[in-house]
Formats: sequence, C-alpha cells, structure tokens
Amino acid sequence: MEKARVYSRIVLSLFVLAAFVIPSIVIATPGEAGPLPPSPAWTFVVYVDGDNNLEQYWDANSLPWLMAVPSSSDVNIVALLDRRSTTGTQVLKISGSTVTVVETLGEMDFGDPATVTWGINRATALYPSTYFALTMWNHGWGWEFICQDVTSGNEIDMMELQGAIAASNKNLDILAFDACCMGNAEAIYQLAQTNLVSYIVGSEESVPGDGFPYDKMLTRLVNNPAMTPREFSAAMVDGWADYYNKIKSASIYTLSAIDVVAMKASTGTFALWSAKMLELLPSYKSYYETARKQANKMWGADFVDLYDYGYHLLGQSGVTDAGLRTATQNMMSSIGPYVVHMWNGSKMTDCGGITFWFGVRSYWTTYSADYVQLNFPIDTGWGNFLTAYN
Repeated sequence: MEKARVYSRIVLSLFVLAAFVIPSIVIATPGEAGPLPPSPAWTFVVYVDGDNNLEQYWDANSLPWLMAVPSSSDVNIVALLDRRSTTGTQVLKISGSTVTVVETLGEMDFGDPATVTWGINRATALYPSTYFALTMWNHGWGWEFICQDVTSGNEIDMMELQGAIAASNKNLDILAFDACCMGNAEAIYQLAQTNLVSYIVGSEESVPGDGFPYDKMLTRLVNNPAMTPREFSAAMVDGWADYYNKIKSASIYTLSAIDVVAMKASTGTFALWSAKMLELLPSYKSYYETARKQANKMWGADFVDLYDYGYHLLGQSGVTDAGLRTATQNMMSSIGPYVVHMWNGSKMTDCGGITFWFGVRSYWTTYSADYVQLNFPIDTGWGNFLTAYN
C-alpha cells in the first residue's frame, strides 16, 4: 500500500452547547444545520463506519480530502460518523476547511441496516437537493456484507441493505462503496430490486487504505454541479484514476460506475447463458473449470471478472457448441451498456468492470446457503448451475 498523504490531525472539541468557532471547526447545537443555499444541486453523504480498524484512515485521508474540496452552495458534503475510539455519533457538514458538527448523538450501530435508513432520512431532511449520493465507507465483501461495526459485532448483508434503502423510500442517484469488492453483480442486482438506486460506483477488487480520493472526485462536481448522476458517477472514476495512476501498487486496483437499471435489464441474457452452461455441464465441466482458473479472480478468489471468464471460456478450442458460444458472446456484449465507466490498474486490464460469484469447494460449502437466497442466482438460474457444479 502506498504511503498516504500526511495531514495535521483535526480535533473536534465538544465543550459547549451553543455554536462557536475553533479554527476551521464549527460546533452547532443539535439539529441546527444553518441556512441552506437555494436549491442545491447535490447532497453527497459519506456513511463513515469507523467503528473498526479503518478509523485511522478517516483522519489521515478521507476527512482531509473532503476538506480540500472547495465550498459550494450547489453541493452539500455531509458525513455521518461513528468512531471506534469514542462513544457517540456525529453528523458533520463539511464546507471547504470548515467542519460543522451539526448533531451529536449517542452510540449508534453502523452495522445495523436501520442505521442506514436513519442516515438517509436524516441527511435528506437536513440537506434537500436535486440529486442525492450516498457513499458507504468501511469493509466490504461483495454480496456477503458491508459495514462491520466492532462495538456491536454486526455487519450488513445485501438483503439487509436492500431493505434499509427500501425503508427510506428515498432515491439514491448514486450509491458508492468506499469498500472492497462491491463491483459485484449479485450485490448490484440485489440493490436494484429497490428501484431506488440509479448508479453504483464500486471496485471489483480490494480498495486500499487510502480509499476514495474525495478531493479529486468532488472538485469535479463542484466545478460542474449541473452534472447528471450518470456524469458524476463517471467523474468519480476519473477522480480515482487521477490519484491511483501515480501509485505503483495500484496496478491491482479497479473502479467502475454501473448503470443499475441497465444491469438489471441485462440479466435475461445472463440467464440464457447460465441455462446453456447448465445444459452442457456433464460434458463441459473441465472447460468451465479451466476458464475459472484462467480468469481474473479478485482478492477473495471466488469473485471472478465476468467478461474475462467469458473470454477464457471462448478461448478453448474444445468449446465448440454453437449455442454456448453465441450465448457467451451475448453475455459479454451485454456488459458494455451498463458499465458506464471503469478504470483498471496495469495488471487488471483484462477486467470488464463487474464480477460474479463462482464459489467452489470450501467457498461453496461455507456460503452457498446464504447465496442461493439472493435474487441474482434465483432469477438467472446461476444458483442452480453452481449447485450442480459443486
């Protein structure tokens, strides 16, 4: 991991109940958001689950980078912060170098989906805007979980996150994951069931400790607040590229912007491919296994780049069935329309922007009971394939 930029530590002193100013830091009375600018275009919220071993990166990287974004009446930047080292939760408003503590609350469980619902509702109530973006900041593991909270011992799986978003009944124009392995078909499809998420920004691979370079991502938005959600999701990828292009170890990293509606619509093509794969399994299993071994697998080994898997399947001379070849080509072609934008490190150039789960052996034994309950393996038949495969 590359060395993070060095910033002076920010101390938020909470010694008074009335609002006052300490250099660059404003303490507001609970519930006081201050006057809102007229019709802001965007509210960008970071759900900071720092109640674990990632807390240090909030102070060293994420908060300083958010403070480096120029203040703007068109863009609200808000953080919902839960730390490991202290008890309590803060709602922060970040405007350039000024950080306002809008609310201080008791300890909250950021590994509880109900807290996500609270966060969405509270942020949209305090800072209404034309567009709303939510970034979830923590550990992630594809369809399996997001946001581990050490104090409670809880984490949020994708069915729970789906429920949390649905319970808020708020449109998320962008849902971003400053967390590992969230550029995953099963996770994205599960969240698509809410019909409330338009674009997802996430990495196929692990995300380093530095995380999202918020200054490079959000300065683009401040400079052009008229961006549509599609444009801003792509701009987030470009901001990521600006930072990680200069870091040698970033050769293994990725980031993608996914059109959730288009991805959901493409699953019929995946289902036809899955059915053909299952039909030919008795005679083609060795080819499937060779492609799985050759394709780009992420940190967890069971998350496989979908496009690259198709590429290696078609690359085997023994794969001669015309129906399977056509279905595989169609599956690969369907990826481009929903991967709005992507950046791949130098060792990840074969990646197509999204992973799928190809759990085998111990991975299948451990996780299959949870996996087969997800919408993606049910709706596409991939769960049936993996059951037969294993």
